[in-house]
Amino acid sequence: MKISAKIKCLIWLALTGFAMSCSKDKNDGFLSPALKYTNPSIKVAVGASLIQSGAMVTDESTKPLEFTIEGIYTADGKLAQSVMNYKVDTYFWQAEYTGKEKTVQELDSKRQKVNRPAIDINPENGNILIYPEATDTLLLTKGKYTIDVKVKNSSGEKIIKAALTVDISYALPYTYRFSGIDGNLTGIDVTFDRQSNTGNKILVYVLKKDGTPVDPKLLFGYDYSSTPGVTDLKDWHNLGLNNPTKYTEFPDHLELEIAGFPLPFVAGQVLRIDMYNNGEINGSYFNYWFDMSILKEGIWKVTIKLKYNN
Repeated sequence: MKISAKIKCLIWLALTGFAMSCSKDKNDGFLSPALKYTNPSIKVAVGASLIQSGAMVTDESTKPLEFTIEGIYTADGKLAQSVMNYKVDTYFWQAEYTGKEKTVQELDSKRQKVNRPAIDINPENGNILIYPEATDTLLLTKGKYTIDVKVKNSSGEKIIKAALTVDISYALPYTYRFSGIDGNLTGIDVTFDRQSNTGNKILVYVLKKDGTPVDPKLLFGYDYSSTPGVTDLKDWHNLGLNNPTKYTEFPDHLELEIAGFPLPFVAGQVLRIDMYNNGEINGSYFNYWFDMSILKEGIWKVTIKLKYNN
């Protein structure tokens, strides 16, 4: 079958275009005009944990790509030079944090201390980071910031103006997350009261529904271990890195001395507290558990109010 001259020409043009396209991809690369963050506006509370924007959507741009922060601007459009210059001491991890490390030395063997911009970017994927150590409210004030991001690859570079808007506030100096109840409890109310800005103690009160205190000797940590002869209690005896350094039971509360804050020692992590009673407190078995952290030093009062029907 003969192929017409017109079709031959079209085929040749198509092959030539394909070859040129491949050559361009190989030599010049492709930098998509559709580069963006999936969520271009985020609202964050700084100080409790590592904040991440997520990687930038690259839309088949030629890799490798290199991302840098070109500028950070306040809501009125002015360059936030103090934020650009603000750096914090934080950690990059080389091994898994388990929460069972016994000493700071064991912990430090798994991580490397680094000094990084408080608002940072992963140069490989554009993920913007705000470290939990960025707690200086004078250098990083509350409010909205827009971030310009520069992207480079083999085809060149482009600046994505206002690629991400970050609305910054500050986290509370503690975290609490209810996890569960069992037995005859209908709920728990947990409050954190920082009674002094200095110090290294936690006072723990557990109250019956009438407000009278529970003797801490009547509450027991729940064992998470399934290995015979091995215990893994999630209670006030076990707060990481050999904390508490001193554990004292009074008839109406616990007094715990802590080596240092944040608690747990690694910012962004939480402690599981899981306690039960065999029925001596209100006539029936119950169990409650929650996750918490305390981020700043001081004397803290933690009150756990039990809720039940009988």
